[in-house]
Amino acid sequence: MRLINVINHQLEEVYGSSIPEYAILSHTWNTPEEATFQDWSRPLTRIRKFKVSGFAKIYGACKRAREDGIQYLWVDTVCIDKSSSAELSEAINSMYAWYEKAKTCYVYLSDVRIASKDKRPEDNYSIDIFDVFKRSRWWTRGWTLQELLAPTNVIFYSKEWFQLGTKHALAVLISEISGIDEDCLRNIKRVSHCSIAQRMSWASKRVVTREEDVAYSLLGIFGINMPLLYGEGSQNAFRRLQEEIIKVSDDQSVFAFDTGSSVNTLLAHHPSDFAHQSKVRPSFAQSITSPFTMSNAGLSLTTPLIQTLSPYWVIAVLNCVEVRWAQQDMRKRSIVCLPLLGRDNRFMRAHAPVTLITIGVDSVAAQSPRAPPPRTINNNANRWNGDNTGSDILTDNTSSVGRTTPLEIQDLTTRKETTYLVSYFSRIYPLYGNEIDEAMKGFAIVDEDLNKATPERGFMITFPRSMGKYQYSSAFPKEDMHPEISFFLPSAKAPNMHSDGAGDHGEVTRGILVFAHLAAGRFKPGFLGAIEIVGIYLALDSATGSWTCKILDLGRQFGDPDLANEWVAKGDEMVVGKPEEWIHYDQQQNVVVAARTRFETVESEPCREAIMVEIVFDLKELLEERELER
Repeated sequence: MRLINVINHQLEEVYGSSIPEYAILSHTWNTPEEATFQDWSRPLTRIRKFKVSGFAKIYGACKRAREDGIQYLWVDTVCIDKSSSAELSEAINSMYAWYEKAKTCYVYLSDVRIASKDKRPEDNYSIDIFDVFKRSRWWTRGWTLQELLAPTNVIFYSKEWFQLGTKHALAVLISEISGIDEDCLRNIKRVSHCSIAQRMSWASKRVVTREEDVAYSLLGIFGINMPLLYGEGSQNAFRRLQEEIIKVSDDQSVFAFDTGSSVNTLLAHHPSDFAHQSKVRPSFAQSITSPFTMSNAGLSLTTPLIQTLSPYWVIAVLNCVEVRWAQQDMRKRSIVCLPLLGRDNRFMRAHAPVTLITIGVDSVAAQSPRAPPPRTINNNANRWNGDNTGSDILTDNTSSVGRTTPLEIQDLTTRKETTYLVSYFSRIYPLYGNEIDEAMKGFAIVDEDLNKATPERGFMITFPRSMGKYQYSSAFPKEDMHPEISFFLPSAKAPNMHSDGAGDHGEVTRGILVFAHLAAGRFKPGFLGAIEIVGIYLALDSATGSWTCKILDLGRQFGDPDLANEWVAKGDEMVVGKPEEWIHYDQQQNVVVAARTRFETVESEPCREAIMVEIVFDLKELLEERELER
């Protein structure tokens, strides 16, 4: 390691335990005017060019260090011999540690000017200084992220070397600018305790001069050392970084990126794929995360899987959560889920119907009657953070209209884990050929009527704990159920009931899904101790955007005419014209249905907005499982 002696401006080499106390400079480069190792090594050159901006800021930093009683200074432009690739590689892999060990980091903002005492502010400085501070180029550069995070003591200076404040004092403003957690800026929380996705989000909008530096500038932030291969390109460099992270971390948020620019890939192409993941946190689960590994075949993962009716896709539950804060400091926590396409435990990342799903498991305030729940739409239209009512596990709760529901279970997902392979499109598709073509068409519904409008909303049918001893049997209307993609798009309109008992067709569309126990009708009534034939009534109100779900006990046998003429009518009686009954959770005997999460779909297929319906057939086992976790 080389340091500048701030007394005589000479470069000195220091090693190991003999490294003295030093300050360090953080700045942005103006390449034509920057000093180099060779320039600074020549006394006449550095004296002759002392007014050139690249030299002047080093002299200014030396002066500041002397005033602070620090004898040595490290500056990247002159303390690294960049003509040596070996030295450059060593320096880049060590740089985070060097900034971390510095007594003080001086951040020099060359584009932030302050009026001198003899100037009137109205001459040139009508803009508030901190507005200029927020727009500084320093906040946009890739390398300055670690230079902000690593040192404990960071002081910001203007072009004239006027002190603007410290990282600790300006933490709120810096957090607003950078998206970094305030606790990290105040040294309350270690950077390593933040999720992979969260750290990636901090770098998502930063730029670098050499494309590979998009990855190399993040090495220290993730505690990674790896060889530098300039010329490999940004995608290869960033892929190598993620592979190295996977080797040392069990944080699955590394997979919680949006696939808009990284379609058909295992890993993200760029930090910008994590731009909307700043709220993702590690999950503090009861069990230890099963190891996951990369190989030439792909990624081996072990997680719970949420099943669908489709034989072609499932939803993986990652060990990370998205945390948002509602009014009155009310926390909303959502598990992060990853749709996967394939079968037989060999999958690839799915781009449709959505790139990521977040399923809420914490409480929020009750909603107003006949209104959709408040939601936070991400800037990325492919994701939505679903709102929920209730707290962890069980709670006396209110629905979207303030009506008390049964003890509502927030997290319905299984704790049983499955080991599977996530690979590339080129590896997965040949395994299945034509049989997966239907799924590969995306989630567009092919209809003979090409003029038929895309449905505004629909239901995505899922089974967080598998279907167990039940199987899908029928639906009304049958043509509205699409098992190959596990979507139900009800089109049959319910009658509007008036006070005189008369009805007409209004804005409510609805239908029923039927699931039969494998032993339905084989034994005496009540022998199974469960509903033998389950009807799931689902309705949408296009006028208000509301939806609801209900469980119907269809007895021991049914016919399609019964669905159309009897059971749908019973469902209508429960909810049509009764906004207080439009709840998102229902429970009968051993069956639970919840419809609490919605998201915007990719390319509006098969509908513009999907409501995720979770159906559970083993409530008793679920409660026993949750009780053991307490």
